[in-house]
Amino acid sequence: MPAILLRRLAYFVATLLVASLVIFVVLDLLPGNAAAILLGTSARPDTIAALQQQLGLDQPAWWRYLSWIRGLFTGDLGRSLTYGVPVSGLMAERLVVTIPLALLALLVAVGAGVPMGVWAAARWRKLPDHAASVVAQMGIAIPDFWLGILLILFFSTGLNWFSAGGFPGWGQPLAALKALVLPALALGLPQAAILVRVTRASVLDVASQDFVRTAEAKGLPARQVLWRHTVRNALLPVVTIVGLQFSFLIAGAVLVENVFDLPGIGLLAYQALSQRDLVTIRSVTLFFAGLVIIVNFLVDLSYLWLDPRLRARG
Repeated sequence: MPAILLRRLAYFVATLLVASLVIFVVLDLLPGNAAAILLGTSARPDTIAALQQQLGLDQPAWWRYLSWIRGLFTGDLGRSLTYGVPVSGLMAERLVVTIPLALLALLVAVGAGVPMGVWAAARWRKLPDHAASVVAQMGIAIPDFWLGILLILFFSTGLNWFSAGGFPGWGQPLAALKALVLPALALGLPQAAILVRVTRASVLDVASQDFVRTAEAKGLPARQVLWRHTVRNALLPVVTIVGLQFSFLIAGAVLVENVFDLPGIGLLAYQALSQRDLVTIRSVTLFFAGLVIIVNFLVDLSYLWLDPRLRARG
């Protein structure tokens, strides 16, 4: 078991280093003057040269890369060109909105998708199964930002139950949670539709295995066979999808945060890209890449916990 963990950890570190190198090459080394791009075509040469010196673009590429990596370990990600404040503090302020939003959306996705998928598989080829399939297909087809607009029109403009956008801050916990309800539904319901299909397929696949038929032949109650023997062994692909969904809910919240005017990391990425703030873009992009890598690492560890056969294989 320790050897497996060390090997997974080595893969994690190596992948993160490769991701950081790719991001650096794409943003700093591809043809084109970054300072000229930031200032525009009408900028004077001396102004461009001054910005190059400010950004450290006059230094060798290997030195800039090592300085950036060193800053990652010390928490110094540079200063945002748009806001004039440290990028680390700027990202921390936005993550206190995006992470709770992603967790709420994941709760919606898992809480709605997994039970419905199990329910559909338990009633295979019956009316509930067909109904769940239709609902899941509709959920997959609807974009999350468009669903967010529909939720605003119905619950904010029509019923006036929720605000149409904005975030009051965590100084008012109830108001803050209420402001995240509609965005969480807009993000979570399409992901719940995906989980319905994955859970249904996985449960049906496990239900045809010999050990499930053996449990049924022993006369065990149908509920026990379903939840203890079938669903438990069908969780591996579901866990994989849930892990990927959490990464997507954070990195893919750009449009939904714009629809609901939430000051999250997605809105920060959109603003930095539109304002050509390369310092912020570089750090935010690495955060998204690192998040995906970390989640995949945790999913791998969950496999070892869920399936003893993987631990036995070493």
